Amino acid sequence: MALTKVNRGGLNTGISDSSDATFLTVDSSEQAVIKSEGGAVTTSVQQGLAKVWVHYNGTGTIAVRDSLNVSSLNDSGTGQHQYNYANNMNSTNYTHIAGAGTASSSTSTSVDVRSYGVTASTSQSGNLVFYSATSGTGVYDASHIAASNHGDLA
Repeated sequence: MALTKVNRGGLNTGISDSSDATFLTVDSSEQAVIKSEGGAVTTSVQQGLAKVWVHYNGTGTIAVRDSLNVSSLNDSGTGQHQYNYANNMNSTNYTHIAGAGTASSSTSTSVDVRSYGVTASTSQSGNLVFYSATSGTGVYDASHIAASNHGDLA
């Protein structure tokens, strides 16, 4: 099945009226595929989406500001946090991406996503460990933390 833009009746979306203007297809496995800008390659919509993301305050009692597919947070110690998935990942072979900062412009943060005391599993992230790169104090609690995971859901 293909979804094709038809430009009639005054709609102007920037996609031509030509018969080969197909930009989204859905194959028999119900996977949505989008053509690249040049049309030479395709991207699976499902594969390109973050399956888990979270933005939270890591100071004091850690608290989620906003999230997708996160059921809860664990505070594993100073500068160490872990989040639990509402829907499990398919395997432990998924990516972790994280960043952190504080309200102070004088502190920069280095993030180490690893199994520091807690091993990543299909139902929870490994520990996110935050280091201060400028204060020399080592591990610390950051006030603004964002993380995401990419991979396949179970």
